Amino acid sequence: MTEEDFAVGSVVTGTVSNIPQPGAIGLFVDLSHEPPGFVDVLSLPSRAADWPPVGTKIAFEVLTRSPEQIRLWPLDPRFRSGPFDPRVPDDEWLARKARYPVGAILAAEVSGAFILDRSYFVRYEGGWSYLEGRPPEVGTRAEYEVVSHLDATRRTLLRPVGT
Repeated sequence: MTEEDFAVGSVVTGTVSNIPQPGAIGLFVDLSHEPPGFVDVLSLPSRAADWPPVGTKIAFEVLTRSPEQIRLWPLDPRFRSGPFDPRVPDDEWLARKARYPVGAILAAEVSGAFILDRSYFVRYEGGWSYLEGRPPEVGTRAEYEVVSHLDATRRTLLRPVGT
């Protein structure tokens, strides 16, 4: 598998490989790729007994990537705490997708930057997005193109216009 197979928003299949402190930090996922996958405790059911056991093979959405870890969101609702962003009800998500269809250009402001893993967050009217790449200075406004809508996590993927 290539780096593109693990791009933010990709759906990947992995096998739960380690649960170091059940109920405390999360679990690790073997993706047959380095770096390993990780599911944060906040994404998992509140009872560790409801977590997928070691050896379980399931599908995940890639939330973020860094050189050390690929953060994952379980696509099987049995193995997650609830909606990724419970503040986005169905009607609001559908309205956001209609307002910003794939290919639309929108203005957004950088609201958080992570220099070490080369990523950043932007906020736009009605939503936010996580982007990979050299982060601009927080507060920078720019135009972004809508690349796709991720229904499982109700996130909109953007890229800077012209890239």
